[in-house]
Amino acid sequence: MATNTVTVDPGPKLMNRGLLASYGAFQEYYQTVLLISQSPSSISWVGSVQATLIVMVGVVTGPLVDLGYLRVLITVGMTLVVFGIMMTSLATQYYQVLLAQGFCIGIGGGIAYIPAMVVISSNFTTKRPIAIGCAAIGSSVGSVVFPIMFRQLQPRIGFPWTVRSIGFINLILGLLSILILCRKPGKKSRARSMIEWRAFSDLPFMLFSISLTCVMLAYYIPLFYVPSYARTRLHTTRSLSFYLVAIINGASAFGRVVPYLLSAYIAPIAILCLAIAGCALAMFTWIAATNLPGFIVWACYWGFLSGVLVTAPTAIIGHPALCPDANYLGTRMGMMWGISSLGSLVGTPIAGALVDLSQANFLRAQVFAGCLMAGGVMLQLWPVLVVIKHDRSNRKR
Repeated sequence: MATNTVTVDPGPKLMNRGLLASYGAFQEYYQTVLLISQSPSSISWVGSVQATLIVMVGVVTGPLVDLGYLRVLITVGMTLVVFGIMMTSLATQYYQVLLAQGFCIGIGGGIAYIPAMVVISSNFTTKRPIAIGCAAIGSSVGSVVFPIMFRQLQPRIGFPWTVRSIGFINLILGLLSILILCRKPGKKSRARSMIEWRAFSDLPFMLFSISLTCVMLAYYIPLFYVPSYARTRLHTTRSLSFYLVAIINGASAFGRVVPYLLSAYIAPIAILCLAIAGCALAMFTWIAATNLPGFIVWACYWGFLSGVLVTAPTAIIGHPALCPDANYLGTRMGMMWGISSLGSLVGTPIAGALVDLSQANFLRAQVFAGCLMAGGVMLQLWPVLVVIKHDRSNRKR
């Protein structure tokens, strides 16, 4: 039975994932203004490092949540995120942007992200997917607001104060998150290693995690390169290319919640598998989106499906078929995201190397993303069957 003792706070999601999903706006600005001497592949490493650390740090923070360090983790994480944003506002060279926006924000986001998700996963059972979806709406709000904010403010007050303005918003959100999520101390369990070694022999868990690695290899490619695609391939204005990022992220808000209203009838993992299949189709149909109206329709379609990919894994990992011992939920969640983070790290730089901006040629990157999503579907079939079989056997008892 679901409990309502915990407030679902979108703050950490808005700060961490909202900033990350807005990186396409930064990528375009860096390519054309601040870091014009750097290649798209090099610049994409900033967002890739941030995306990787947000989830990879969970390998460490997951077990620490299980040990009762919830308050400390969320406070330290939020502080580092705000500090990283402020340092980004001072950056003028590539290595400075990489350290501030890539490493500092990534590490801070990673420290706070898994604890915030564990709070929700451990306090909601039957309504867990919807609860996590509501929290994930925060990142959709951030990823819509921040690109628009960046576009509107940057020409008027400059890059430094635009980024600082985003930082002040995140400071307020961080304080609210600390007040809401840290009202109660974390539940302490016995000390354990940061890795549950038994999980590596758990075939459904490992296939699920490797499937997510394929998904994460492709997931950020549209988010990072849509502005460049719109500007070079569709010949839109830079302003409109920024708004396309907001359109995608706005559509993703519906994908984070709406599909899970069906979770009473369809297993959430089955919804995820269907969504990944739809994303594979989206990557291939992106090739045909060669005019602005068609591309806007595609952006809404992709945005909706990408929203499912954001919320589903965190909601699914608490299932007994994937995490038999609830005391290890934080550890397994950290391991799952740690494994899949390898995809977040290298996916967009590889895509950047495949893109030819001088010829507005994105074909190789689009095919690369589509094949990876298709691979993710294939790897996830067995975990889907195991979860459905487990649920059916429980209903018969």
